[in-house]
Amino acid sequence: MSNTADLGLAPDASLPAEFSVSVGAAASATAAEVLIRSQSLGEEIAEILQSEIIGGRFAPGQRLVERELTARFGVSSIPIREALQELENRGLIVRRHNRGCSVVQLTRKEAARICELRRVLEPKVIEWAAERMTPAQAALLRGQFERLERAADNHDLAGFFQEDVRFHRMIWGAADNAYAARALNNILGSLFASGVIGSAAAAAIDLPEEAGKHRRLLEALCDADAQRSAMALREIAAGFEKHVR
Repeated sequence: MSNTADLGLAPDASLPAEFSVSVGAAASATAAEVLIRSQSLGEEIAEILQSEIIGGRFAPGQRLVERELTARFGVSSIPIREALQELENRGLIVRRHNRGCSVVQLTRKEAARICELRRVLEPKVIEWAAERMTPAQAALLRGQFERLERAADNHDLAGFFQEDVRFHRMIWGAADNAYAARALNNILGSLFASGVIGSAAAAAIDLPEEAGKHRRLLEALCDADAQRSAMALREIAAGFEKHVR
């Protein structure tokens, strides 16, 4: 089997410029390195598709066809299936028997129930993060906040929410409870995929104001103040719920 096949790439296919991995580099890699890069390729595709789902390129209920994604990214079905599995884990898509994968489409009641659960679960996870966050994790979170703030300053709604998802996921990771993080990843992914960006109310979101709320959360976390962190999170969640349709 060729190195190209090991990477999960279609024969003679080249990676788009979006990807950092090159076929030429893979040719000289060890088997372990190739495996790692094959896995990260699926994750890179998942990140691109997540951004497009959150940004509205894929509408709620729209199918993601494996064959079309394979052609678009110039890869075999292996990394595409990995990407789709990751998106399902994040709550962005659902898989139905004999119908493939499609973007999550929530009813008003389902969205309300998710918000209800978030109000109970995420503040506690934020408290754990404030108590357990390491200096290295705090530094990474500051860097992620800067990207979120930059998107807000540029009035980039889709970009802001993409960075927002990453910001919250980093906090959940710092809480050091994989079960809670998995639950939040799934339910909040569903909210973002359900069309909040495309709603009329979303256009009225004051992104610099939302970035300010996230700054207060960041500062409370870095101060290891669990109670203040939870309060800052509740403020963010309450503002977000106004725009969930």
